[in-house]
Order: sequence, then C-alpha cells, then structure tokens
Amino acid sequence: MTIRKSIHVKRLPEAAFRVFTADLGKWWPLKEGFSFDRNRSHEIHFEAKKGGRFYERFSDGEELTIGTVTVYEPPARVVFTWKQADWPVPTEVEVRFTADGDGTRVELEHRGWERAGAEAMKTSKNYDGGWDTVLARYAAA
Repeated sequence: MTIRKSIHVKRLPEAAFRVFTADLGKWWPLKEGFSFDRNRSHEIHFEAKKGGRFYERFSDGEELTIGTVTVYEPPARVVFTWKQADWPVPTEVEVRFTADGDGTRVELEHRGWERAGAEAMKTSKNYDGGWDTVLARYAAA
C-alpha cells in the first residue's frame, strides 16, 4: 500500500522545497495533535541534509527520532524514513517538487506499510487523512 497526495503551491520549487524541509518546524500542525505525545508536544525539527534527523523535542527536553533523511536533492526531491515506536521497521516518505505554472506541484508518497508490519497497517488509514491536514498547513505557510 502507498499513500499518494498531490497539491499545488504558489511558490517556486526552490522556496517550496525550503519551506517543506528547513522551515518544517514553523508550519507543522504539532499543536493540533500531529505529535507523538500530545501532552508534551513542543517542537518538531527536520535537519535539511542527507543523514539529517526528523525528530520531535518534547516540553521536558526528551527527543524522539521520527526518521532520517535518506535523499536530499534540492529543489526537486527529499526522501525520509518514518517510524512509530511500535513498528519493527520504518516506512518511507518521498516528496517531489516540480515547477507547475505559477508555482510548484508537490507530490508526496508514503510507502512501505506492509514491510512495517500489522501495527503500521492498522494506522495507515489515519496517516492517509493526516497527510491531507499536514499538506494543507504546509500550503498555507
């Protein structure tokens, strides 16, 4: 199974890529429940480089690594892993940025659910709707 989402944003690919990666902590809907611990949610970070971490820092200072950047090709593509604590292996998220008229077509694929096991498969429906919310917040940023 693969979750696929596509949106158009009114910014050039370079800016669209930067906002999605380096500026992710400014727009991610963390306080709206897109956190691994709602009670302690505080900050989310995306280290915009190959090998960089995608992680959440809670209000008590504890950090939880969500994933690792495996491909970093500005302004065209970024790929990172995504793993919940109860998944044996991570899933993978790829985001592509393509010039499209007056802006950029942003295409997201979240794949590898079968490989990540039964617990991941159970939550995949939540992620399908969740990515709609995340991308809407990104587009508004």
